[in-house]
Amino acid sequence: MSRAVVRGASLFHALRILPLCGSFEEGWLAMREDKHSNKLNNCWEYLTCDKTDCPAYGQENAPCWEITGHRCKDRVFPRLEEKLIQCCFKCSFFKQLKERVKGRRWVDITLLETLEDALVRSSMYSKKVEDLYMEVIRRSKLMNLLGEVSKIISHLDKEEDIILAILTVITAKQGLGFNRSFVFLRGQEFDMLRGKYALGPSSAEEADSIWRILEKDDSLSLDKLVSKGQKLHYLRNSPLTKITSQLAIPINDLEGVMIRGMHEVRFVKKDDLASNADKSVSAALGLEDFCICPIATIEDSLGLLIVDNIFTGKAITVEDAHLLEMIVSHATTSLRAAQLKESLKKNVESLKATYRKLKAYEERIMKAERLAISGELTSSVIHEIKNPLVAIGGFARNLFQSKNISGSDRDKLEIIMNEALRLERYLESLQSKVSEIKLEDGDINQVIEDNCQLLQKDCEDRGITILKSLAPDLPRCQFDVVKLHEVFLNIIQNAIEAIRDGGVIRLSSWQDSGKVCVQISDNGHGIPNDQIYKIFTPFFTTKEEGSGLGLAFAQRIVKDHGGNISVTSAEGKGASFLVTLPLVREPSAIQTS
Repeated sequence: MSRAVVRGASLFHALRILPLCGSFEEGWLAMREDKHSNKLNNCWEYLTCDKTDCPAYGQENAPCWEITGHRCKDRVFPRLEEKLIQCCFKCSFFKQLKERVKGRRWVDITLLETLEDALVRSSMYSKKVEDLYMEVIRRSKLMNLLGEVSKIISHLDKEEDIILAILTVITAKQGLGFNRSFVFLRGQEFDMLRGKYALGPSSAEEADSIWRILEKDDSLSLDKLVSKGQKLHYLRNSPLTKITSQLAIPINDLEGVMIRGMHEVRFVKKDDLASNADKSVSAALGLEDFCICPIATIEDSLGLLIVDNIFTGKAITVEDAHLLEMIVSHATTSLRAAQLKESLKKNVESLKATYRKLKAYEERIMKAERLAISGELTSSVIHEIKNPLVAIGGFARNLFQSKNISGSDRDKLEIIMNEALRLERYLESLQSKVSEIKLEDGDINQVIEDNCQLLQKDCEDRGITILKSLAPDLPRCQFDVVKLHEVFLNIIQNAIEAIRDGGVIRLSSWQDSGKVCVQISDNGHGIPNDQIYKIFTPFFTTKEEGSGLGLAFAQRIVKDHGGNISVTSAEGKGASFLVTLPLVREPSAIQTS
């Protein structure tokens, strides 16, 4: 007989093989017929057993281990070999039968002991096979669960939906079956974990109600549960989420136990909590015995997840924690991708809003520039027309007063004189409208900041650095925002064009003797000495495409505000413009030239 056959056989089969050995069979028959023996041959007689429902009870000369199957008295064993090893081999009746064999051929005794040893070994191997089988089932369940999680989150791209899927798998009976689950995530604050979401009943009554509903429909899959939660916005509106969203865990809490769950799975009891933050969270959520699992990728830690079984009271095992960690780890990559996608979407929207704002600024500046050029041209035209018109009117008046002219010529001179006077008054009125400024209370520093933001892209393209030193306590004053914006824009644009790549523009503001001072300096090529006195002259320019009206217009606006603009320059070292504006303006300070 091979060793494998003996190892795989039960003692029941082994004992049925024994009769092949003639001497043992003779011994067994002899024991049955041994009327002179003082010992009993039936188990129920030998053990004085009163279990009348036992299949062996009342049976004459019958092997009890064979006819009782998996049962021995009140115990029922899953496998027959376990009954033989744990019960029969220790039974006094079975031992008595073995004693009766003694004195027979030694080979029979050896064979029986060998079969007993083989049965013990077989049981050990069977136990290992069962353990391996249970491990296969466990791993198969885990793989199926992970596959279902992957299938559910594969088409989700929002943080809330992915977390809902994770929490549904964790708390659903079809998943891990925890009573409650809470999610804390790191937000814009890097020193704090904020409570975000929670799933589970908020009271024992609600738990009982939910379980009764779920017991009526066991056909709901995890996918359907997630879809139902999305439609009802349950994760966002649940009472437990509202409580959780008001909680926070400091990341730098030295005494904190919960925060350590960001890096490893931890089993925590309420009595283990020492820090005030942990106790506050535990009291708000009603935590007693719970488990913390990190929500993290290889590169980054996103937060932590807390689970408990507060309503069922079921202990959380190491196996439960391992499955929880596997599920959370499997879904964290998708969660991080969703967070990055949402962050990118917000940044894109912010950039679009900034672009629209810059576009509006650009349109306003272009409009202001067109108005400025039109105004400057109008002022120049008025000036050119007004001078000869005054001369014409003056000569007409002189001739009109002469006594040498009479009749129709005098009438004609009077017409010329009156029309010239009318044109003079019209030109004065027109010039007044062109020079009119609209005053409003404002912040000079904000005007400078707006110009810097508008020209930031040009500076970055040329590698130019803008250094600002703006007085934070600069008082507000009255000025025309659009026109003063044009002044600083012209000066800064000229500075950018004067600087080679890698230059610096310095902007400063301060208050001095009732005036607001703004200085704009650059380290560009500077202004030649023979041109510095011409830069405020209309139509003077050294640029091929320049109009020559920018600085002239800037000077006119500053003077209209009752202020002053000046420039200093060293050729090859840069230029510096100083604009001063009065804090309190007198009506007479308005320039209308």
